[in-house]
Amino acid sequence: MNQERIYILIQKYRDNTASETEKAELLTWYRQMAYQDAEFPESENAVGDFMLSRLNSEINPPARSLPYRKWLSAAAVLLIGGASWLFVSKFYTGTNEASNASVHKNDIAPGGNKAILTLADGSKISLTDAGKGKIANQRGIQITKSANGQLVYVIKASGNVNVAAGSPATTLGTGYNTIETPKGGEFQVILSDGSKVWLNAYSSIKYPVNFSSENERRVELKGEAYFEVVHNEARPFRVVTDKQVVEDIGTHFNINAYDDDASTKTTLLQGKVRIAAGDKVATLIPGQQAAVATGIKVSEVNTEDVIAWKNGYFNFDDEKLENIMKSVTRWYNVDVVFEDESLKRETFGAITTRFANISTLLHIMEQTGDAQFRIEGSTIRITRKK
Repeated sequence: MNQERIYILIQKYRDNTASETEKAELLTWYRQMAYQDAEFPESENAVGDFMLSRLNSEINPPARSLPYRKWLSAAAVLLIGGASWLFVSKFYTGTNEASNASVHKNDIAPGGNKAILTLADGSKISLTDAGKGKIANQRGIQITKSANGQLVYVIKASGNVNVAAGSPATTLGTGYNTIETPKGGEFQVILSDGSKVWLNAYSSIKYPVNFSSENERRVELKGEAYFEVVHNEARPFRVVTDKQVVEDIGTHFNINAYDDDASTKTTLLQGKVRIAAGDKVATLIPGQQAAVATGIKVSEVNTEDVIAWKNGYFNFDDEKLENIMKSVTRWYNVDVVFEDESLKRETFGAITTRFANISTLLHIMEQTGDAQFRIEGSTIRITRKK
């Protein structure tokens, strides 16, 4: 069974949506990989205790390869679902009590649905505090916040009659809105053409209130966002970042364009996109990623890793600790201090929910590598294990 399939099955088991057939498939893998007589206990707490007893014997021996230990530890955290604290706290009792006590005492909560909307007239609205319902009316567009926290733009004609997304309505005019997420925030917006955008932490997107008076649909991105674009050949959808322009051709794609990253990365999941960076042009097919720095480098990637953030997970597969901690900094709104600079180049693997306190992720990485993490206020200090 490939890693992507295992990941999907673990997610379903954790969310209690796995069918009996899928549970059996996961159990077969579970038995083959480590636990020949394994069974699924009936309760979530029992899962935690059961996994703990097995992991103590399977992960600790040095004969196990590091990638195997990384995957087993990550799988365990997902399998025990809401009982992940049980695994973390029990597993560390007696092995690193001082560090564990420090992390529990000074734990940091995860980010959430937080953003600021800046309207075309410059006025600002906190989407974090806004209740569901109408937010504003602009240029023939009604802006509402849905019950599940999305910001939705709906085109209205005179007489309050809906105009289908993408229909011409040249009398409505153009104005621009901006949504900004802080560190520790994320948000989703449905644009007036029906395209959906998931905005990651510490990111912003500037876009027309409606696209009716333009011959293209152009938005500007800083940070990271996932797009599901409603294709319209007559009005191409283009995403502009500091280093590139991405044009959709019926597409689901992710763009990572943080200023402190060495390259801007565009990953295609469905359809086709065209990347233009200076005089360089590349076209992607699903499963490919374009990294833009001085040129365009195209490679095959695991798309599940790339969009894990959008699906509510951290998914790091042999990733440099420096890059992992950038994601941690943005999501948990913390500062990071490497007391041993060489640890930045160490690679780690972890899969866990983004909606647990920070110590859940830090404990997993402590178990699977040479780094030790200490929380001091809103600062994470990283040292090498002695």
